[in-house]
Amino acid sequence: MKSYKILVTGPFNAGKTTFVRTLCKEYLDTDKRVFQRAVKSVTTVALDFGVVEMDENRRVRLFGTPGQERFSFLWKTLSIGMDGYILMIDSGDLESVKEAEKIYKFFRRSAPRTPHVIAVNKYDKPGFKMDCEDIRKLLEVPPMIPVKATMAINYNSALSLINTLLKLIDRGDLVTLREEI
Repeated sequence: MKSYKILVTGPFNAGKTTFVRTLCKEYLDTDKRVFQRAVKSVTTVALDFGVVEMDENRRVRLFGTPGQERFSFLWKTLSIGMDGYILMIDSGDLESVKEAEKIYKFFRRSAPRTPHVIAVNKYDKPGFKMDCEDIRKLLEVPPMIPVKATMAINYNSALSLINTLLKLIDRGDLVTLREEI
């Protein structure tokens, strides 16, 4: 059986934990109560982990990173041995998009040849939101990298994102991004 290690990263409240919970019947999270931001009452302080059995030949191990910069020391550790990563962004939160830009630069520098996709999450919510092309331009995402509208709370949407990334990984012909940084 082929096993893939996929990192799910992004800013605070982007939907990383929800994404892992949506796809995995059993999962581990290290959420801790927080009182600094009224958006939500818990945040991941170490990692989220879950396994998705894609079919009889493929298994995906999801590792969700903490989104707050104070836990950024874990990003490098959790990324060791990853086959690919998903950058999750809350499309309706400008602060999230700005934080995603920093996180994306970190991963492009530290893992320039790693296949990845950008998940523009919460696009279904009413109000202000940036679309996929706005995100692509702002983050300077290379054209060969998929930027997909996603709903982390929807199983089929989350699974589609995983399948998109697995196709990139299995192709193995991702152009090195080093020259573009």
